[in-house]
Amino acid sequence: MWLASRYRRSAFADEFERRLTKETKLAEKIAKAVKPHGELIIGVFFDVDEGAEVTRNGPDDTYKLDITILHQADPDFFAAEKAATTAADTIETAFREKLFAPSKKWQHIELRSCEPMSESALTYQMFKQLKRWRLEHISLAADPQQPVLAE
Repeated sequence: MWLASRYRRSAFADEFERRLTKETKLAEKIAKAVKPHGELIIGVFFDVDEGAEVTRNGPDDTYKLDITILHQADPDFFAAEKAATTAADTIETAFREKLFAPSKKWQHIELRSCEPMSESALTYQMFKQLKRWRLEHISLAADPQQPVLAE
């Protein structure tokens, strides 16, 4: 499962991935924000440019990003909601500090929202719009191993 997750083709444009991972290192910040919450957070989902395939050129030509932090509904809804809210706040702060604060306008990626959501509130229609940001390396490396969200 880890090997399949590691080498599966990305659902995101190469330029978006480059900006998120190499140029800004925000992918690491997302992983660090989610990791302490273990099984309470089920997954991190992205909506990039509202699903449109848009070629971006230069730091002023920003990707529009909405993030959903999906958390468990059971057995402890409130603990899971708090964990997801904490992760969302941490991610939003990291994006603002890295991509907005220096120039007072968004560069590379504009984070429009970063919201926690319960798995019981996510509709199938919403699920089809979102693309999962792969964090299996965290789940599979944990001891004990954390569950991985089914495809």
